Amino acid sequence: MDAVAAPITRLAEELAGIYDNGARGRDFIRAAEPPLKRLLGEESFLPPEALEPSDKGYARHLLYRDPEERFVVAAMVWKPGQGTPIHDHDGAWGMLGMVEGGLEVVNYFADGEIAEGEVELKNDAPHNPSEGGQNSVCGCADIHTVRNRRDDVAVSVHVYPRDLEACHFFEPIGGKENRFYARRVSISYTHDSS
Repeated sequence: MDAVAAPITRLAEELAGIYDNGARGRDFIRAAEPPLKRLLGEESFLPPEALEPSDKGYARHLLYRDPEERFVVAAMVWKPGQGTPIHDHDGAWGMLGMVEGGLEVVNYFADGEIAEGEVELKNDAPHNPSEGGQNSVCGCADIHTVRNRRDDVAVSVHVYPRDLEACHFFEPIGGKENRFYARRVSISYTHDSS
């Protein structure tokens, strides 16, 4: 195991133990926060390719895919101004930890199941996880948006319960407050180093 891979492998072992002890959803996020913070305290734990940005939008780099399909770990690189559309994780929880810089996260909530078509969403106030300190790790609602509003590149590590190959994007409907059109889209990684 090389020096770069070792911290990610340790995180994966801790996440597997949390999962195997029965934690799911928000319970998993709460239990996974300390191991993710320990990872963030490591020096240079990301492979060089996981730090590569993209001019097409934020970059998604797969770091670890659990062989039993219990979770995945990915790194994302955000140039200034880059962000996601309002999107979901297809009914799944998620969490992120800041390696460099900071991001703005806005969580949204829907009443009922999401399908393609018109939906109503309400949002919370933005929160801003940032490198170091108490707010370096946060859980994300199933529906949210993430944006780098700073002048420097941001790098974050994300944990999901499974590989996300598709999700819904939510586009505001003009003239209708809190109304969005949901459409299902395929997503992929910029680089897969698993």
